Amino acid sequence: PTAEWWSRILAAINAGEMPPMDAEKISDAEKAAFLADLSVQMVKARNILSDSGGETTVRRLNRREYQNTLEALLGFRPDVSALPADDGTGGFDTAGASLFFSADQFEQYRATATSALKIALSDREKPRSETQRVEPENTHSKEYFDREEELLDTIKRADAFLAQDKKPPQDFGFRDVAHAKKQSERSRTHLKQMQDYTRRPQARDGAFLLRYKGHKRPAISTPKVNTAGGRYILRVRAGAYDDSPERQRYLEYGFGSPGVNQVLGHVKIPGTVASPTVVEISVDLEPGASGAFQFLWRDYQEQSSRYATHVMQRAENGIGQLPVVWVDWVEVEGPFFDEWPNTAKGDLLSPRRRGEDNAAYARRLIQTFAIRAFRQRPPSDEFVDKLLQRYLARRESGKNHVESIIDSYALILSSPSFIYMLEPRDSDRPKPLTDRELAVRLAYFLWSAPPDDELLAAAEAGTLSRPDVLRAQTARLLKDPRSSAFVSSFAHQWLDMVRLDMFDFDARFHPEFDQVVRRSARQEIYSTIRHVLDEKLPLGTLLKADFVLVNDVLADFYGLPPVAGSHFRRVPVPSTSPRGGLLGTAAIHVMGADGTRSVPAVRGSWVLKHLLHDPPPPPPANIPQLSRLSGEPRSGRDLQTLHQDAPQCAQCHRKIDPIGFGLENFTA
Repeated sequence: PTAEWWSRILAAINAGEMPPMDAEKISDAEKAAFLADLSVQMVKARNILSDSGGETTVRRLNRREYQNTLEALLGFRPDVSALPADDGTGGFDTAGASLFFSADQFEQYRATATSALKIALSDREKPRSETQRVEPENTHSKEYFDREEELLDTIKRADAFLAQDKKPPQDFGFRDVAHAKKQSERSRTHLKQMQDYTRRPQARDGAFLLRYKGHKRPAISTPKVNTAGGRYILRVRAGAYDDSPERQRYLEYGFGSPGVNQVLGHVKIPGTVASPTVVEISVDLEPGASGAFQFLWRDYQEQSSRYATHVMQRAENGIGQLPVVWVDWVEVEGPFFDEWPNTAKGDLLSPRRRGEDNAAYARRLIQTFAIRAFRQRPPSDEFVDKLLQRYLARRESGKNHVESIIDSYALILSSPSFIYMLEPRDSDRPKPLTDRELAVRLAYFLWSAPPDDELLAAAEAGTLSRPDVLRAQTARLLKDPRSSAFVSSFAHQWLDMVRLDMFDFDARFHPEFDQVVRRSARQEIYSTIRHVLDEKLPLGTLLKADFVLVNDVLADFYGLPPVAGSHFRRVPVPSTSPRGGLLGTAAIHVMGADGTRSVPAVRGSWVLKHLLHDPPPPPPANIPQLSRLSGEPRSGRDLQTLHQDAPQCAQCHRKIDPIGFGLENFTA
């Protein structure tokens, strides 16, 4: 019998189709024992069938590696969002079997490369640095004063209409009596918050970042910045009310457009409304980035949570969300550049040598770039000839040198020799890696990027395969900041951290959990693993530690002594604390919840799969629904235990649930 045959038997038993109705029945205990054994054997069979036997499948660069490789070649980090994502494979995004390549993707890669090359080889002049200040009382606060006038006008018109019975509602701007009454009621409700805002004296000298209409999240934007990239200095003079909660004394800052804003970070406002302070932030933008900087008050990202908490606060104070952070002004200065143009442009367009004609010059550029792009593997003469002919044809059609060479370079950056991690061999038999191939594998493993000059020099000298040299180079690569790409991508996929963004948390039940906490919780995982590597700590530290890696937001969320700043640092925790190690982090428990309550089965399954490498079998298709208990109050433990009533569920839940219940001291 094949694995597929046994899989069909497992499905039939789980569905209750076996044994047949006219056959001898088996007890639930016997059925559960049989299913448990068969499920375990099926998991083993799946692992055996998925084992490549040591053979490495030829694979292409994933999107992260493609971006990093372009950055190494072009000197800046280009936008690759148009390329297909690689995170839907169900495993690691470096698995060759999942990284296929199609004709459509070739055009996407070529278009992405062309756009990046145009930016890298632009002949634009260095932009002049300037300082621009935004006074939010002229823009942001004005909206609230205007809104107050609109609400007063609506109330006035509704009162006038309802006080008479001769003129139709259309003369007053309403559809009918019900519409007029509804608009009047809503306007009076919103007017309380607008008047609370406009009556504050600071509203005429700055602006409060206050929700609009109870749920809309406003932002103070700078003027659009230059698309040349560079470093910018952001300054904001702001303060918070003395009696405001600590978690609300923050601003988030981002970049983009009003509808599409990428959050870059957060900053705590140390000053008060009576005595505001200036906070300064440094931000680096890549060439080609278009948009403006934006400041927002720390708030829930989900509109439903913003509105729900506004309604709750309105029930308490009759107004709703009250102002917390006041902004006097916002300033942006830049751009600043460490070099102009970047050195990569000189490598891409090296000077013409004496006596070189167009063909010889273009051939040298194409060949040199292809060798670098192909990770020191020389291109074939036929490949170079074809690109040269294409270059010359474009020159004859009237294109200039830069336009023509960009076309050739883009074809190199979308060719199989660049996109695929090729390790040619003469036969089907395995062969040892060459030192160059070893250098490429090591660099893409630890940096998700091509090898640097030092690693290539060791490969060319033939010493990289020596254990001592390989060990030293591995240690060097791990110490390099570029290895952060390895830590974050590995941790994200190993721990299935895509679940961290799966659910919106209901602020009525979890008011302390917002997007700032969510982002910080994700970074805590990366920082913890990074710290264990850097400090050469035992692997068991990931499971149990007497410290945590936190920033100011997480220290407050965990109830630890305050720390200053958004950077992560080591903070000791007492022996009685549940924190310390992965199982004490917020991110892990968020992934084991549904936004309202914890789910022990999910947490138990996660531990088995990701920490113990003992994943439970997939759940059967006919899991008994608990809807029959609708309306009956049940604890989470009771709901989980009910699944064990059915033999097809009991076999796994007996193993999963005890682990999940052990983590129930943590909320959702």
